[in-house]
This record gives sequence, structure tokens and C-alpha cells, in this order.
Amino acid sequence: MINKGKKILALLLTIVFVVSALPVPLRAAENRLTDYSAVFDAEYYYNAYADLRQTLGNDPTALLEHFINVGMKEGRSGNASFHVKAYMLNNLDLLPVYGVKDLSSYYIHYITCGQKEGRSGVYKKGTEPQAGILSSYSTSYDVTEDRAVNVNLAASMINGMEIAPGEKFSFSNSIGSRTLANGYVVAPSFAGGRVVSSVGGGICQVSSTIYVAMLLAGITPTERYAHSLPVDYVPKGLDSAIVEGYKDLTFTNQFDFTIVINATVKDGVLTVSFVQKQDA
Repeated sequence: MINKGKKILALLLTIVFVVSALPVPLRAAENRLTDYSAVFDAEYYYNAYADLRQTLGNDPTALLEHFINVGMKEGRSGNASFHVKAYMLNNLDLLPVYGVKDLSSYYIHYITCGQKEGRSGVYKKGTEPQAGILSSYSTSYDVTEDRAVNVNLAASMINGMEIAPGEKFSFSNSIGSRTLANGYVVAPSFAGGRVVSSVGGGICQVSSTIYVAMLLAGITPTERYAHSLPVDYVPKGLDSAIVEGYKDLTFTNQFDFTIVINATVKDGVLTVSFVQKQDA
């Protein structure tokens, strides 16, 4: 019985090894067992991307292979009724789960459960992408509170900032030292799981709004920290705590073009947009 058990185990290990060693085309063929029709239409995909028309032609099988292995990771649209950036924007609870390094998970989520849950991958009116704008996100705050002074000041320090390709962005360095001399005021903030008062309280709403806009633009932070208590201005898992000299929000511009960060305030609404700088 022991020898028989060893033989069965050896056979199972051999099967696992053979499956894991399958070439990419065979593994991709297995992927086709998934019904991608909710997010993919070959004719739409062919017409939407000139580079695919030149390299793949109007071959439905080749187009599907490209979509599965490359297109989804890049965030390409496979049909007119699902846009991954719209799905991310409409369902912010998924951002902390799947991140932005590989967008394939959002397509799979929609196929397997998102569609059944009634989640949408279509842009809502007024949120459609505009030329040159990578992302945009807004949060609200009470203009009568002391912290509003700090929100407005921090946003003004960020507004219009340019980050060249390969350049690092630091939120803490960008908004200057949080002192009374620099215009910041005392307002509530978090420290060690407690609500305290500190100069610059409220700036984390700006960093958190930037953090969400970053993710929607496909930018992964190089440094980011969660608060010790829940915040009410962004969904759970999308906040960004700032402590001068200790906690920061940073990223490196991985694009081949300069990014402009616009941070504007109006009537208690803070809006952060990531924009591709246009060549003069």
C-alpha cells in the first residue's frame, strides 16, 4: 500500500509539472474556456486599435489572445459596454484590492461577479475621459471648519505642479513645512488612534484625494500610509496619512511624458486631476 501511495503521489506531481510547463499558447487556450463576451467583441477590438489591425489583422482568435494576454493588462477596451477605467471609478472599493499594476483582475471581477451584482463599466454622465486628462477625483469638506484653511493651502501648493518622466513626487515636500508661519492653522488630526489638534490638520484630505486620482491614472505609489482611524472623505482603504518627516505619499512618474497635477477648490469641493502636459 505504501508503494502504491508513492506511485500515485509521483503521478500527481508529474501531472502538476506538465501542466505548469505548458507553453503560453496552450495556457491561453485554456483561458478561452472563460466567457469573455461581457468585456470583449473581436470586431470592436479590431476597429478600436490601429496597431492591432496592422499586426494581427481581423482574426478573432488572434485578437482574443491579444486581449487576454496583453490588452486587459494594459487597460484596453474590448467592447463598447465595458471600460476598465470607468469600472475602477464606479467601484472604488475594488482599488485597494486589485491595485493598478495589472488591470486584468477588474475584467475578471466583472465577468465572474460584477455584472451579476449590477456594477457598471460605463462612464457616468460628466465623468467621460477628456483628451489629455489621465484621471480626476473630487472630495468634499466643510468650508466653515478650521481644517478648510489647511485643505485650501495645501491644494494651492500642489496645483499646477509638473513631474517630468522619471522624477519623484513627494506630497510632504511639495506643501512645505506645516507651521503657523507658513499659513497653516491648528485643526483636528489623528495620532496614535486618537483625535488630536495639530498645525496642518486636514492636509491628509488633499493627500488622500491625490492618492485616489493617482490610482485612477494607473500610478502606483512608492510610499503611502493608512490612517490610524477611519476617514470620511474617501472610501475605506484609499486614504493617505501624512506626518512630516515620518509618513509621506510619493510616486515616480513612469510615463514618457510630463504629468501636471491640478488641485483646485471651489465651494467645499476639492478636485485633483492628473493631466498629460502637451508639448509647446
